[in-house]
Amino acid sequence: MPQLDSLRAISVFLVLLEHWIPEGTGFKIIPFGMIGVTIFFVLSGFLITEILLKSRNTSEKNNTGIIHSLKNFYVRRTLRIFPVYYLTILILFILNINDIREIIIWFITYTSNIYFYSIHSWVGSISHMWTLAVEEQFYIFWPLLILLIPKKYILPSISGVIVFSIIFRAVMFYFSDKSENSFDFISILTPSCMDSFGFGAILAFYRNKNPEFKFSSMKAKLFLSANILLIIVMLQLQENLLNASNFRFSVSVAAVFLISKLSIGFTGFMKLIFENKVLMYLGKISYGMYLFHMLIPMLYNYLKLPKSSYLLVQFFCYTALLITVASLSWFLLEKPINNLKKYFSYS
Repeated sequence: MPQLDSLRAISVFLVLLEHWIPEGTGFKIIPFGMIGVTIFFVLSGFLITEILLKSRNTSEKNNTGIIHSLKNFYVRRTLRIFPVYYLTILILFILNINDIREIIIWFITYTSNIYFYSIHSWVGSISHMWTLAVEEQFYIFWPLLILLIPKKYILPSISGVIVFSIIFRAVMFYFSDKSENSFDFISILTPSCMDSFGFGAILAFYRNKNPEFKFSSMKAKLFLSANILLIIVMLQLQENLLNASNFRFSVSVAAVFLISKLSIGFTGFMKLIFENKVLMYLGKISYGMYLFHMLIPMLYNYLKLPKSSYLLVQFFCYTALLITVASLSWFLLEKPINNLKKYFSYS
């Protein structure tokens, strides 16, 4: 599904716009970062659930057992995620970036999202790691749901998770102090993010039954149109119970429709865009790009590279440095370790 790599690249650039463009500019009227992260969550829900369902089918066919599937899943995720993450944490610890030594346990245990929620504050250039904590928490419990419950309960369970996530956000916001940015910290808790993962999982469930499945019915298109309209409306509103509980839901709906099409593959002009070799390459190194991007301005200053008063020029310079660092990470560390996954196939 090569076109999904381009979607990863686009999602990363949405996050870069959020974090590298100063407040008060015209670019910041849209929550680019939240949209980019939500796309990542929906994509993870789709890909991880598809892997787990295929693994379950294979284990039942070969009578290898669920434990075999669980073991291989966790080993493969560990090989992909842990090495560069913990190397980054080690470097941050040695340099004591943002006084991380005082709170290192939260990053070692992938619970930084809980920490940020508990203090209702961000911690400089390591704040973005909350999403990696959410992803890891998802990786821990989701395989148990998909692999262990009876097949007839999988779809109802995923649907229940989506409903629970929406209710969780609404209830948490209702009982919050309604202070500025209060919903930002509610939304970084894993239960708040589960409708995004859930929509991706629903696509994987139907794709497991029919590899060519896509949301193409009239009802589905009307549902998508209504959610896009709702997104536009909610962008005009102040933070309230409605948009607090439903904005991520609506973005997730739009994202799963896009992923549904990209995973099969656009044709024509859209194919030229999403199979652009540059975008596809950036998608391959997107994990490193996301992991390092908040540290790039600091590294840029340390290297004493030339600065520009023009916003777009400076953005381009940061991007060039980020791609360089992420590429080094990919070829020197991530890709060699990732290749070890061939010893832990699901078949």
